[in-house]
Amino acid sequence: MFNPWDNGSKAYRITLLTGTGLILLGIVFALIGGGMQILPIQWAAIGLIGLGLVTHLVAQILRARDAQRRHRQSRQAGR
Repeated sequence: MFNPWDNGSKAYRITLLTGTGLILLGIVFALIGGGMQILPIQWAAIGLIGLGLVTHLVAQILRARDAQRRHRQSRQAGR
């Protein structure tokens, strides 16, 4: 079975974990900011979640690029 984590590049894994970590940190900030009614923390949470989503999207683009490269190499090896 194809596992993107095992077959993904180091850049993909680092970018994916960074995006996931930023989203998690944003959720924690949102809970703290919402619970304590601190508006700057709430805005920081929105920014962290947004940055995490963009980073996660970049990771998916890296994964697609790696898959295309792998497919191209296997096609050339088969000739």
